[in-house]
Amino acid sequence: MNSNSSLIHNILSEAIIKNDFASFIVSGGSSPISIFQDLNNSDLDWSKVKVSLVDDRFVDKSHDDSNEKLLYDHLLINNAVIANFVSLKSNFEDVLKINKPFDLMLLGMGEDAHFASLFPSMIQTNSEYFDSASDDKIIQTEPMGDPLHPRITMNLSMILNSRRIILLVSNEKKYDLVIQAKINKKLPLYYLLNQNKVEIEIIKTY
Repeated sequence: MNSNSSLIHNILSEAIIKNDFASFIVSGGSSPISIFQDLNNSDLDWSKVKVSLVDDRFVDKSHDDSNEKLLYDHLLINNAVIANFVSLKSNFEDVLKINKPFDLMLLGMGEDAHFASLFPSMIQTNSEYFDSASDDKIIQTEPMGDPLHPRITMNLSMILNSRRIILLVSNEKKYDLVIQAKINKKLPLYYLLNQNKVEIEIIKTY
């Protein structure tokens, strides 16, 4: 197990020891796949882990663009098949009921500096989605992003309702965007990085 996977394993293990359960909210995309593949064979007490997604696309769960499919292909197998998965797309009200703060929020990012399904265009059209002081909400969107699909996503406030947040950065271009986003309000990541609720732990995966 690599160091990134070990860190995540330890965070979840400590939560189970402390509270007898752990909540693990994850993103889709390619960035977390190697971590998922490590974790699914780990000795974590998966029966005490509740797993859900920070965002998904409104496609069938067998579709290649489905984040849910990605989880079933790479995380919810082997030892992790007994984890308690709560579908954001099918059961978002149950996701809202998961005890908060979440123990671990694992985020990726796009090459336009979006995270979850919070895109640059939304900064102008729906600035409340990026307000860290707003109520926790799960939002359904019009077709957005690449691949272009209607989406469902947590707002920033709900994402920040987490004990630990790890942002995975998968290449140098994305890391350059992270640096830019510390000062550029036109980039969604600006609002994740410039808040004082939770430290954002940045992990390079390249």
